[in-house]
Amino acid sequence: MHMKPFFISQITTKDGLIHQGLFSMPKKPIKRAILWVHGLSAAFYNDITLYEVMAEACDKKGWGFAIFNNRGHDLIAGIRKVDGTPPNGYIYYQAGAGKEVFTESVLDIDAGVSFLLEKGFSEIIMVGHSTGANKACYFAATQKNPHVKGVVLSVPMSDRLDPSIMPERRKKELIFMHKLITQGKGDELLLGYHFFPITPKRYISLFEPGSAEDTFDYGDAHPKMAFFSQIQLPLLVVLAGNDEYADRPIDEIKKVFDVHAKSKKYTSIVIFGALHKFNGSEKEAVRTIFSWASSI
Repeated sequence: MHMKPFFISQITTKDGLIHQGLFSMPKKPIKRAILWVHGLSAAFYNDITLYEVMAEACDKKGWGFAIFNNRGHDLIAGIRKVDGTPPNGYIYYQAGAGKEVFTESVLDIDAGVSFLLEKGFSEIIMVGHSTGANKACYFAATQKNPHVKGVVLSVPMSDRLDPSIMPERRKKELIFMHKLITQGKGDELLLGYHFFPITPKRYISLFEPGSAEDTFDYGDAHPKMAFFSQIQLPLLVVLAGNDEYADRPIDEIKKVFDVHAKSKKYTSIVIFGALHKFNGSEKEAVRTIFSWASSI
């Protein structure tokens, strides 16, 4: 495959965090660009094949493409935070999947949008992948940015309904985490509770029913899909037919999204045979996103 050149770029969020990422400038740019929001513990350097296919497709259309680390990148991360501290003007801020604060993700997305605006793009399609879909969903429901023209929720699976975790164990651990928080230990890193070291506060954000991060509650008897149903922007949901994080048939999950969608320009598509990261189905996933994004 022809390799698409990327520029290594960085953004600074309103609260001073510096995130690195990749940016692809098309040969003949028009006003549209895709901003990719990566998932839990991922990073801009994880799914390179997918990003190359995406950047190639963008280039053909004259669209920009950017993906930046967000505060949930890697398992635990030290992120530089600009705060004027001598001698360098920054401190290290502890974040990563095990420590991030979900609601602050709007600051990361906002900085990514601003970057693309500075590069001359005025219409941004936001694509949130995996837990990045939770963030894109939350952003689209709670923020008003006139430059974001459409939202793609790519494999929006619930972390709470991860089929590899027994519900009974989860219940016990939630009680334990609440106890630690009341003892003032909410920010202490614990090992052995997930695939990364995790604080009690983060554990509750990811796994407590009804938390702000529990955006896709399709497994409940009466799903609320509270943020999802507030999205007015054009909206595409892309599901992977063989998603290993699905705890029930994909068609059932799709139905819950379809019932709760309020966007007047709403589409949902299942990519049959695809896994959660689209390994081997990258071209089909990108084609799906593009044909939709070109139509809005």
